[in-house]
Order: sequence, then C-alpha cells, then structure tokens
Amino acid sequence: MEQVKKLLLAAFVTKDETDKFLTDLEDNFKIKKDSVFIYQLTDEDDKFIITFRLFVKAGKKVNLKKHFKNTIPIHKKGDCIYTINALNKLIESESGLEAGNINHKEYVIDWAKHQGKLLLINSDNLAFLNIARIFPI
Repeated sequence: MEQVKKLLLAAFVTKDETDKFLTDLEDNFKIKKDSVFIYQLTDEDDKFIITFRLFVKAGKKVNLKKHFKNTIPIHKKGDCIYTINALNKLIESESGLEAGNINHKEYVIDWAKHQGKLLLINSDNLAFLNIARIFPI
C-alpha cells in the first residue's frame, strides 16, 4: 500500500473568490465542497479562510505557492487554527522563557482560551484573529 502524507491547509480568500476557489479545488484536486470548512474572520466582513486536506503521495513534492495562492499549512485543536511558528511563539509567550530554554513538546497549552481563534505570526508578532465557522455561502 502506497504511503500518503496528509496536509491540512488554509486558504485566505475574499467572499468574491470563495466560489472560484472551491470549484478549482474540486476540478484540479478532486476535493469536494462538502469536505472543506469555511471560516470568516469576524473582525473583517470580506475575509474568509477555507480549510481543506490535501493528500500527497510519500516522496512527492507539491508547490503550494504555485497551486494555492495565499495558502499556508496549518494545524487545528478544537476550534483553534494555528501555524507551528505561532504555536512556538505562544509557548514562549505563555512560559516567559526564551526559545532555547523551553521543551515545546512538554509544555501544556490551555486550548480552551484559544477556541474561535486563528493564531498566526504577523511581522514576527503573535496574532490572535477571531474566526467563526460558516456554512457554504
């Protein structure tokens, strides 16, 4: 059986771009609309995040920038979406320690405080953006 790597991705789109993006996902990658999640940045009416899983054969590279404009790899814990860099920055911030002095794998995060948030690094700072899951527009 061939090994497959699962990538969880988040695409940043405007409301006008949403339908085209969903159609492209289905046409080019066989990712159906009912297997994606759409979130709205609640502080900005026109900004949406579409999350989806991409399955890649082991050893095969995918140029995300070429296929998916404004898309990043993400992770999810409940209703919190985050990048690894943001997670590391959050741990540093909460622990009060510098990066070299923390065992990131053992640090316990209170995920309840971060539900309904998107955690990103913006200009080297940790950003907490409010998100709400919506259903197809």
